Amino acid sequence: MGTWGTGPFGGDAAADLVVRLGALPENRRLFAVRTALADAVEERWYLDAPEGETAVAAAALLAAARPGGAAGTEPGGAAGTEPGGAGAAGPAGCGGAAVSLPRCVIPQPPPELTGLAVRALDRVLAPDSELAELWDESDSGPQWRASVAGLRAALGPAAERV
Repeated sequence: MGTWGTGPFGGDAAADLVVRLGALPENRRLFAVRTALADAVEERWYLDAPEGETAVAAAALLAAARPGGAAGTEPGGAAGTEPGGAGAAGPAGCGGAAVSLPRCVIPQPPPELTGLAVRALDRVLAPDSELAELWDESDSGPQWRASVAGLRAALGPAAERV
C-alpha cells in the first residue's frame, strides 16, 4: 500500500483514479466514479486495498461535488489536503502534475450515487477489507477511520436513506 496520508487522496490507487479521471471528458467522469464505487460494493469476498482506496477517493470526489461540497472532503481543501498539498479556490481539471492537490471536476451526483458512495465506504470499513486491516495495523489507523467516518457524514442526508 503506497500511502502518504490518511485522507481520501493519500495513496497510490487514489492518485491513479485522479489521473484516470483527468484523461476522460468531463461528461464520462461520473460513470467512472460510479464504477469505482460499485466495484467495492459488489465485492462479496475480500476487498483488496487498491479497490478500497479508490472507492474512498471516489466518495470524496462525490462529497465535494454535492451542493455546498463539504470543506473536509473537497479534494485539495483544508481537511482534504495531504502533506505537501495546499488548498486552492475554485475547481480545476483532474490530474495534472501535482497529485498532492487532486482537483477533479465532476458533475453534481444524483442522490442514488451518493447512497452508493455511503455503501462503498461501509464496505471499505468492513472486517473483510484489506485496506481497513492495513490501517488497523498502523499507528495511524484511528486517524484514517476518523477520516472515512467524516467523509461518510459529509455525504449528508443520503446516508440516512441507505
